Amino acid sequence: MRQRYGQNFLIDNNIANKIVKVADLSENDNVLEIGPGKGILTKIISPLVNNLTAIEIDKKLCEYLRFYFLTKNFKNVNIINFDFLNYVLSTDVCKIISNLPYNIGTSIIQKILPLKNWSISVVMLQKEIAQKMIAKPGDKNYGYISIFVSYYSHCNVLFDVSPKSFYPIPSVNSSVIKFTNKFKQKADLDILFFKIVKHVFNIRRKTILNSISLFEKKLKKELILQIFKRLQIDPSFRPNKLTFFDFLRLTDEIKKYIIRDKL
Repeated sequence: MRQRYGQNFLIDNNIANKIVKVADLSENDNVLEIGPGKGILTKIISPLVNNLTAIEIDKKLCEYLRFYFLTKNFKNVNIINFDFLNYVLSTDVCKIISNLPYNIGTSIIQKILPLKNWSISVVMLQKEIAQKMIAKPGDKNYGYISIFVSYYSHCNVLFDVSPKSFYPIPSVNSSVIKFTNKFKQKADLDILFFKIVKHVFNIRRKTILNSISLFEKKLKKELILQIFKRLQIDPSFRPNKLTFFDFLRLTDEIKKYIIRDKL
């Protein structure tokens, strides 16, 4: 079958079984699979759960999967031909499993993690991207996506996967990463928090004092220095030195002054 979208299909059944096992599936689970491809994960998941929705952009692959599950008389599998990034998700999904496309893996993670009702997501990503997601303050890989992931979930890399486990063989290594939902905070805080984090990491070479000064003109450096002093944050730090909780506390302080100016 021709790979119209440049997919790298998982062909290692041992790896597929390991991925499904760590999702801790039960017969009551409603599962979402993103990009099922030829169905190596789909075929393992379907007998174990209440309902499985698999969203695949490739029409030919959807036809193949629909035919396969029809002939096997699996009535709990729903194959949807759609671009996942444009798909409106159901609220009853409790677990998410995917061998994510390398080129849009980060975008998909940023779509699924803010959802409220999922409990566990197990995905395979390019190893380099996975390392960015779990990076800690001071690490060269630490950045916006590290903070984003930390805001919504607890996560850890479970194991790496060799390129030989795919066809065609990719030029990069992969990692399987597990996310556990934190049940995110209020949406009105999300907006400002992520604006600040994205802003400072877009100019990550600047000190946190200078980058915050550029974020909001109403916040003079003298005032920002007072905020940093209260929070015990060194104003000479670069953004990659601040922890997730530093950004939360900083957002809370900045929010006070922005709201005060609007009253």
